[in-house]
This record gives sequence, C-alpha cells and structure tokens, in this order.
Amino acid sequence: MSDADPNLPLPESDAAAPAPAPPSAPVSLLPEDLRVPWNWTDVLIFLCFSVGILVVLEYTMQTFLLTTGRVTLKNLPAFTSSTVYVAVRQFLWFMLLLVFLAFTLRPRRDAPFWDTIGWRPPSIGELSRVTFYPLCLFGGAVLAIVIATASNFMAPKGPLPIQQFFLDQQSIYLMAVMAVLVAPIAEETVFRGFLYPVFGRSLGIPGGVLLTGILFGLMHAQQLWGGWAQIGLLVLVGVIFTFVRARTRSVIPCYLLHFGYNAIQFVGFFFSDQFHKLPLIR
Repeated sequence: MSDADPNLPLPESDAAAPAPAPPSAPVSLLPEDLRVPWNWTDVLIFLCFSVGILVVLEYTMQTFLLTTGRVTLKNLPAFTSSTVYVAVRQFLWFMLLLVFLAFTLRPRRDAPFWDTIGWRPPSIGELSRVTFYPLCLFGGAVLAIVIATASNFMAPKGPLPIQQFFLDQQSIYLMAVMAVLVAPIAEETVFRGFLYPVFGRSLGIPGGVLLTGILFGLMHAQQLWGGWAQIGLLVLVGVIFTFVRARTRSVIPCYLLHFGYNAIQFVGFFFSDQFHKLPLIR
C-alpha cells in the first residue's frame, strides 16, 4: 500500500522535467595584452631574483678585482663607485634579468619571447607605423625637454649622486651608451612588458599604469637621492610611458619614447660648452 497523500499532485515524470541550463562561459573583459601566463607569484620571484643576483654580481666582481690584483682593498671603494665599474655592473645585471625572464616565460606560451613579453606591433588605428614611430621618438625628446625645464625650477639644494658620472668626457660617453642603447630595452621589457600586465590585470588599467610609473621612478631614486622633485618628475615620466603602453598594447612605442627621452638629453649635453670644458679622463 502506498503512503502518498492522494490529495497531492503527482510529480511530473523525469522525462518531462526541463534540462538544466548549461553554465555560461566566462567572458574576459581584459585587453588581450593583459592575458599573460604569469602572475603575482612570478613577480615576487622575479623581484627576489633581481635583488639576489645583484648582490651576487657585486660580490663576484669585487672578488675578481681583488684576486686578480687589479685593485687593492684600500682603493676598492673608490673603484666600485667609478663610472666604468657601475656601467659594467648595470649592463650585466640587465642582461641577467632578461635571460631570467626568457627562460621562465618563454616555455609558457607557444610564441617568441619578445612577442610574449609585449614587443608586438602596436595598436595605432589607421595611423601608419612609418608615421607613428618617428612621432614616438619626437614625443620622447619633447617630454625630456619639458621635464628638464620643470626640473630647473625645482633644483635640489645639493649635488645629486648621479652627477659623479658626469665629471669627464669618457664617463659621459659610457653613460650615454648605457642610457640610450641598453637601459630602454631592459627597463621597458621589465616594467612595461613584465610588470604592467600583472598590475593592470589585478588593479585595473589606471591602477596598473600608476603603480608601474611609481616603481619606475623609485628604481632611479638612488641616483637622484636628495632631488625629491626630480624623483617625482621621473615617476610622472614612468606613468606617461605606461599610459602609452596601455593605449597601444605594445612595448615598442614605450621603447621609442624612452630612447628619444634619453637620447636628446645627451645630444644636448654633447653640444654644450660645459661638456667641452670637461677633461677627457679624470
């Protein structure tokens, strides 16, 4: 005998029950250039590697100099603050960072490393690259002039640490090579290629642009220590570079801006009377 209440309606058959709606596929609202195969954990690992390898590099270079008799322990501090030493250390550090990124990121995407890290053709609408790329170089040069003019109105009270590398012509030539040919490639790859996509994906594009610009300015703070307005202006430069990265979805325009920005500073310095009055070698 059934215990079912005869006054209740009978349940519909399973065949008549409507099938559950399939779950909707997630739709990403992120720009394609922010859909990168690395995250905050990779950023933390990279930062730890950056600091660690710099310490190792410093120790290795000093040990080499002492064991080969090129310098003595007494004059080691003076030599390690020289332009040649700093430039070589900076160059090796940049190269090691790029190699680290290449080895850790390249296997995660079936594409060339430079494309994966953001060195792809920019999104510039109907404007041709033949026109756009020179405009980026020109824009970087104009930005450098504007920042230099603003900096003159907010001159620091004392000399900045970076000025020790501009005391003779040989040092300035070496700094020009680093600042124009090496630094834009390495710094744009790290900041606009590697860090910005993670920041922009987590904090939104405005937050990612701002954080990347702040870190870019702070990375140069040691060279400008005491010139707080100069550090702030460099943060602004970093924000502008990253804004261009967000709009064009490519590192290439940022590199051209950076190249033009650094190049015009040295071109102007090379043609100044101050440069020709400096000794060739200290």
